[in-house]
Amino acid sequence: MSDHSDGSHRRDRHKRHKNRDGRNASAGSAAPRQPLNPQRSGQQPRRDARQEMPPLPKLPTPVCPRCGQAIADISSAISDKTSGEPIHFDCALAFLQGAETLADGEKIVYIGQGKFAVVFFENPADTRKFKIIRVLEWEGREGRPEWRTDISSIFSQVR
Repeated sequence: MSDHSDGSHRRDRHKRHKNRDGRNASAGSAAPRQPLNPQRSGQQPRRDARQEMPPLPKLPTPVCPRCGQAIADISSAISDKTSGEPIHFDCALAFLQGAETLADGEKIVYIGQGKFAVVFFENPADTRKFKIIRVLEWEGREGRPEWRTDISSIFSQVR
């Protein structure tokens, strides 16, 4: 038989939950709590920072030259390959899917920086493993479109 019986083990566990002065941590005490920061004890509590934020600015809603509908979320738009005007991301993807011939297991995906890629999935149910067949450059690297510069200047904190 061991030196520690189940009863002594339980007592040790309860002792761990006591404060340093011997009081039980779960028992409520009538003593007032000390402020964490004594320098702020006479001040009003801080306001929630979310209440002080200004409303979001009104963004432009240009018309997509591909489909003719308004672009409600301009932040998800992409530049048109020929004109540089904003178009729906889905319109660009639909155009590429119609222009490219895809084999079985291939799919067009956006890989960032204005580029799409034709990728091959060995197992279409598992999209973690893929191989890039070819890269399709949609937006050029020469510079940022003017409409993007206008939008970023609305949100920029640097003046």
